[in-house]
Amino acid sequence: MKRICAAILGGVFPLFPAAVFAAGQASDAQPVSDDSVAFSLLYRADVMANVSGGLKQRTTALGNLDIRLDVDLNRLLGWDGTSIGLHGIASHGGKPNANHAGSSQGVDNIEVDTNTAKIFQAWIQKRWLDDKLSVLLGLYDLNSEFYVSHSTGIFLHPAPGIGSELAQTGLNGPSVFPTSSMGLRVAYHLTPAVYMQAVVLDGVPGDPNNPRGTHIQFNDGDGALRVAELGYIPRDKEGTGLPKTDKYAVGAWSYTTRFEDLVDVDGAGDPLLRKGNSGFYVLAEKSLYQGTRNPGSHVDGFIRYGRAKDDFNQFSGYFQTGLVFSGMVSGRDEDQFALSFATARTGDKYRLAAFNNGQQATRHESIWEVTYRAQLTSWLVVQPNIQYVINPGADVQIKDATVLGVRFELSAEK
Repeated sequence: MKRICAAILGGVFPLFPAAVFAAGQASDAQPVSDDSVAFSLLYRADVMANVSGGLKQRTTALGNLDIRLDVDLNRLLGWDGTSIGLHGIASHGGKPNANHAGSSQGVDNIEVDTNTAKIFQAWIQKRWLDDKLSVLLGLYDLNSEFYVSHSTGIFLHPAPGIGSELAQTGLNGPSVFPTSSMGLRVAYHLTPAVYMQAVVLDGVPGDPNNPRGTHIQFNDGDGALRVAELGYIPRDKEGTGLPKTDKYAVGAWSYTTRFEDLVDVDGAGDPLLRKGNSGFYVLAEKSLYQGTRNPGSHVDGFIRYGRAKDDFNQFSGYFQTGLVFSGMVSGRDEDQFALSFATARTGDKYRLAAFNNGQQATRHESIWEVTYRAQLTSWLVVQPNIQYVINPGADVQIKDATVLGVRFELSAEK
């Protein structure tokens, strides 16, 4: 297996510098389409204050830089249906959740355990059959295409990205921000509105013993994370082309390796190792209102639900719902106001394990979030945010936390 993966890496990754070099040299050989190379930069800076409850009342600042480069090799080099993607990240600053709020689900989706710079994604993709079928190989962010609700992207709380029941899993987390793993993804559109996709990822992203930088390892016992999703995205009604976020999807996931049971032990008294760490999720989002005087104004609603085996995980279930109001203020068409409620239910075995250790775990951790995203210029966003965390860490000893924050976004693209 290691030899196969090494051979794949040896064949794929040399294409990235070669393609980037070709992009720089193409102007001398042939005209380059304006849209053959896309570059974007996004810097987010957050100031987060835990004003009551939680672990400690403090204010801290943190930031994250995203740099993306997408190259269409068909337009650039004539490689039909082929493209590559590069995505680098760099994080800095404090830990508003780990040091202050104490939530198991987090309160800021750019917070990381260790500040570092790394290559987050680096993949090559090939499309066939008029783009109905595509295959992608490389360092891959699972949440870039799986478990995606477009209307929830406004929230700072991490769970609206990848659900808490899946985010908690794995020996070093699943392949999501801030650490990705090698994967092979296949996607196929049955109709223009119906798609199915599946991915197999290295079960342990990065190097758990060295969180700084980019690491690709295939160690014995890593196993794989397998995810499959079936989705339906209706076309816009009557071909109006107006903003519409309708989407319905169901997905399932499983790890191939063994994990420690939270309660059961073997004959030696050690945690029992067993397979079966798996779960599923469903999501739905829909445009509930479309403005008539201002066609750009709309209201979107969403529901997300997921389950995970409680033999191995803190949370056995996750549920979230909310509303997003877009362009509702006259003259502020790009502004958004949103509110959501998310709850993660602790599993029976997790609560029993806590009891056996002389602790008491709550049945859930829940988070209310209210936020307003103000698009001040084409390159600057300011977003005030309020979160109320009920039962932080699912620990009865930690009081409910109130977190106030503001996000600043600066972006540029070519």
